[in-house]
Amino acid sequence: MNINQKKERIKLTPEQLYDIYLECNAPGASVKNILSRYGLKPWDLVTIRKKIKAAALETLANPGKPGRRKKIVSQEQYQQVAKELNEAKDALSAVGHELALLKKRTN
Repeated sequence: MNINQKKERIKLTPEQLYDIYLECNAPGASVKNILSRYGLKPWDLVTIRKKIKAAALETLANPGKPGRRKKIVSQEQYQQVAKELNEAKDALSAVGHELALLKKRTN
C-alpha cells in the first residue's frame, strides 16, 4: 500500500451526521474518539454544527404549514411542465376558436 494514498472517506448520510452531532454534544463525550471512529476531523464537527444551526434557524424563520414540506423541482421538470402548460393553453385556445366559428355558422 502506498503511504501517500489518501484514506477514502465514507459518505455519511444526514441522519448519521446528526447522530454524530448529538453524540459529540452529550455530557462527558470523548469528541476525539467519536470523530476518529467515523474518520472525521475536528473541523468537520465545526462544519456539521454550522449546518445544523443554519438549518434550524431557517426552519424557525420559515416554519411553513404543518404537515407540508416544500418540494424542490429540478429545472428540467419545471421546463417540461411549463412546455406542457403552454401546449395545453394553445390547444384550448384553438378549441375555443373553433367553437366560436361553429356558433357563427349555426346562427
